[in-house]
Amino acid sequence: MVMGWDLYSTLSLQVEYKRYYDSQPPVACPHDGTPLKQGPSADPQILFCPMGNFSYPEDWDPETMSGM
Repeated sequence: MVMGWDLYSTLSLQVEYKRYYDSQPPVACPHDGTPLKQGPSADPQILFCPMGNFSYPEDWDPETMSGM
């Protein structure tokens, strides 16, 4: 297989980017752009919007909210 910047390699690179961005947690609220805060020490993997309209992972939908 010849590796070059043909259509196949471009599309496969796009798939890799999508997988990467879908796996990354958000850093800002997708509704208003406010930086997310870390949850309490008992549950630090929860991220929430200080405005109260978003919580990760509860409200997270990678299909519509990821970086791609």
